Amino acid sequence: MQPTDDNSTTWSSDLETDPLRIAETWYQTGRHVAVATVFKTWGSAPRPVGSHLVIDERGNFEGSVSGGCVEGAVIAEAPEVIATGKARLLEFGVEDETAWRVGLSCGGRIEIYLQRLSIATLRQLNQARMKREIALTVTALATGESQIVHLGDPRPPAWQDAISKSLHTGKAATFEAVGEAYFVNPYIPPPRIMIIGAVHISQALARMAEIAGFEVTVIDPRAAFAAHDRFEGIEMICAWPEDVLLQRRLDRTTALVAVTHDAKVDEEAIRAALETDCFYVGALGSRKTHASRVERLMAAGVQRTDLEKIRAPIGIDIGAETPQEIAVAILAEVIAALHRRDAPIDRGVPR
Repeated sequence: MQPTDDNSTTWSSDLETDPLRIAETWYQTGRHVAVATVFKTWGSAPRPVGSHLVIDERGNFEGSVSGGCVEGAVIAEAPEVIATGKARLLEFGVEDETAWRVGLSCGGRIEIYLQRLSIATLRQLNQARMKREIALTVTALATGESQIVHLGDPRPPAWQDAISKSLHTGKAATFEAVGEAYFVNPYIPPPRIMIIGAVHISQALARMAEIAGFEVTVIDPRAAFAAHDRFEGIEMICAWPEDVLLQRRLDRTTALVAVTHDAKVDEEAIRAALETDCFYVGALGSRKTHASRVERLMAAGVQRTDLEKIRAPIGIDIGAETPQEIAVAILAEVIAALHRRDAPIDRGVPR
């Protein structure tokens, strides 16, 4: 059997549910912690590679590596790992009753890597995650020692291919370098959509995008549009986009959707998105409207090669007419861009 092709991104901004942030808090209160990570899966497995379970020396735990009874066996191994500092690789397969009970009965098998992470490593990783910075952990399997690698950091040449592949796919993986075995786990921010314009299309798009797993922010300087009761539960900012984007850094995991149909509101945000290599930039308007937009942006100094990245008219062609249908078309195009982007996420990074 081949390992399953699961997404490994493990991310949460919620202190109460994020295992790695909880582990850091435990350390700060004097507790010792082991971190279990889904290392490999074959066949049917409830949790993707890269998922975490954290355990303290008393057996308290947060997170999940299987969604059920395998956790008990992992927790039982944690005190020895905490006491000795020696990492362990645990395997559960179809022959294990506990594995059968959590959904591995269809030929599934999982491997769990259990290690003791230092407070310094946890703090550095969590700081990067909270800032929406792309980072990876590279763990030497023989020792359990982990190193944080940030996007843009110099890397050992022997690690380069494995790290680049992990960043591009968003998946954890194992690799060998100079006779040593390593496990690389990427921490890539969840995809985010910044919607410029609190219009009817945005109301539908924001809700659907959240369901699809995107973080969503709506920005509009017009108070009449930017009423919070029109976007209940969605982050709404009533301000000029260029001012907001000075504080909210755009990045390669962000899509920018400009739908005000007002050049004064949309175009500075579009410029910012093109400068920061957002994975998607789309703008509402007909081909004629977009041609005028391109002329203005070129006059403002934007390169034509960058302007070619703008999706306009916005959305895939499904014959959409209503605001809700247009929102569906936009979200479909954003999702396609997210999963089909050609350039590696570490494009241009020093090696």
